[in-house]
Amino acid sequence: MSAVRFGKLDVGSSVEWYTPPEIFEALGLSFNIDACAPPGGVPWVPAKRSFSRADDGLAQEWRGRVWVNPPYGRGIEKWMQKLSAHGDGIALVHSRTDTRWWQAALTEATAICFIRSRVRFVNGRTGEQIGPGSPMPNVLIAYGLACGMAVANSGLGSTLIVPRPLDAVEAPRRRKAA
Repeated sequence: MSAVRFGKLDVGSSVEWYTPPEIFEALGLSFNIDACAPPGGVPWVPAKRSFSRADDGLAQEWRGRVWVNPPYGRGIEKWMQKLSAHGDGIALVHSRTDTRWWQAALTEATAICFIRSRVRFVNGRTGEQIGPGSPMPNVLIAYGLACGMAVANSGLGSTLIVPRPLDAVEAPRRRKAA
């Protein structure tokens, strides 16, 4: 069976692409859960618990801070919806500003870090970093104050603190004043 490798057919290639250790080193955070891990997790991901495909991370209850490097492609919106609803974690995804899932992800995001260089993922089969990097730009989308501050202070790229619509900020103040 053939697998797609960064837009090219690569017979026998792994479809598992792991986040490189330098992302976690820059974030300086630990996570309660790695929601999309291989069986047994990855040793450099600072997570207390990991869910593999067999565990179905989407079906599990998430508690605490969550790391999500979701399967890219169809279904990514489910992972982003769950993380958004959870409100405490970081996702590493492609910068797909033209998609519905991206627009929906922003509604509750705290911060977005536009990673300045292409991420060199780790091949799940060989353990080596992949060539020159991802064919598309990547971002970290953070939910919650601690995660937002971690991406802002990571030095990985420019970070946008996501503003809330004025009505969302002013409505609670008006209710208290009334």
